[in-house]
Amino acid sequence: MDLNLSITRRALVLGVATVLAAGGAVAIGMSGGSSAPDASAAPFGAALVANGAPVAPDAFPGITVEGTGKVTGTPDTLVLSLSITKVASDVSSAMNGVSATMGAVQASLSGNHVAAGDQKTSGLNVGPQYENSSGKPTVSGYQASENLTVTLRDPKSAGAVIGAATTAGGNATQISGLSTDLQNDSGPLAQARDAAFNDAKAKAEQYAKSAGRTLGQVVRVEENDGNPAPTPVNFAPMASGASPANPVPIQMGSTDVTVQVTVVFSFA
Repeated sequence: MDLNLSITRRALVLGVATVLAAGGAVAIGMSGGSSAPDASAAPFGAALVANGAPVAPDAFPGITVEGTGKVTGTPDTLVLSLSITKVASDVSSAMNGVSATMGAVQASLSGNHVAAGDQKTSGLNVGPQYENSSGKPTVSGYQASENLTVTLRDPKSAGAVIGAATTAGGNATQISGLSTDLQNDSGPLAQARDAAFNDAKAKAEQYAKSAGRTLGQVVRVEENDGNPAPTPVNFAPMASGASPANPVPIQMGSTDVTVQVTVVFSFA
């Protein structure tokens, strides 16, 4: 006689609670197990408790919280975007005109202590220009342009440097952008990290107290730092034909360094 036995085992997870709080996701696990969370597990999966309700597959005796830290710093760098444009009857003349004028601009920048490594060619274009005077498009000349991105590391002298470069380029100069940046952010970043962790810990302590538990050691820390993006600076470029250009007035303003951190605490 053949005896077929079929045994089905179902894991029972008891007393699991998940809490979502405004200002950051908070997961509180109070299962009977003692394993730490699986970092690769999805936030919610197909695991079932005894009554068939879905639970978090990484439920564990602990709390997962998010913390945010923000510190305001002073920008230390300016990023200037400018271009030189020339129009001529043929391509060679247009390109030669751009090269000569851009050379004068770069010489002005170098003479004002802007390192060669902080002057970067960011675009070069040349193409025909058309006119429709006869009802049919005909080539009237050629336009060439070259773009230059300049990093200015001395905010105090930046206005004078920009004015001198604009004068060197004359009416062929077009400034398309100026922004501030905080590159030496190690100090504000360290402060923001401390603030983010303290924010997460304060939340975890509050939730542990509400759950009637004692907060234990840190199980995992994940950081998502928000490096400050360059901040545009508005200013009036040199009027056509004005020479020489006065130093451009620049206000550096402030920049926020933000850090977001996810911290997993166990229960004691």
